[in-house]
Amino acid sequence: MRVKLNKVGKRFNKEWILKNLSLDIPSQSSLSITGINGSGKSTLIKLISAYMAPTSGDIQYFKNKKTHPIESIPQSIGLAAPYLNLIEEFSLKEHIEFHFKFKTTPFSLEEIIKRTNIQFSIDKKVKDFSSGMKQRLKLALAIYPENKLILLDEPTSNLDQEGIEWYRDQIQQKIGTCTIIVASNQPHEYDFIPYTINLTNKYNLSVKAL
Repeated sequence: MRVKLNKVGKRFNKEWILKNLSLDIPSQSSLSITGINGSGKSTLIKLISAYMAPTSGDIQYFKNKKTHPIESIPQSIGLAAPYLNLIEEFSLKEHIEFHFKFKTTPFSLEEIIKRTNIQFSIDKKVKDFSSGMKQRLKLALAIYPENKLILLDEPTSNLDQEGIEWYRDQIQQKIGTCTIIVASNQPHEYDFIPYTINLTNKYNLSVKAL
């Protein structure tokens, strides 16, 4: 999926978090978004994912060179972020079964559960998961569907070293198969990503193409 931002801005009350941001992200490219705290990394992920609407400007989405309306975009997007909630009353198996009623995947449900490396908790309620287990589930729900766009905000939050290596391996396998955007200040989360933009000098930032 190609994503094009045209002079996008986001304001909360009187403060502009992002302003006049133009960015053209080609289909099947990989991009990391860095910047100091408060520079707008999470805000940009929320805008691209249609989690929130921009105050100014617009965002366009293209699949197979055709523009797609924003209403159809969530079906093609995988999002893992601290502000994204899981269904706490579901077990691991129930959560994955429910999620993949709405998403296609090349894997069986059994394979997906095994790939999370938390298959020993298949019948455990998500509310009883550790923070690291919840993060693995969030990432699995974003990575394993056949999404055209994967958006990851602080993807290794609460993961131990083994979990970090698992994340890196899974995402590196996806590079070149879909569009990937990672928002982070932790190099181990994005140092394998080919392109980076820094939002520290966020006003009037314009990156026309990668």
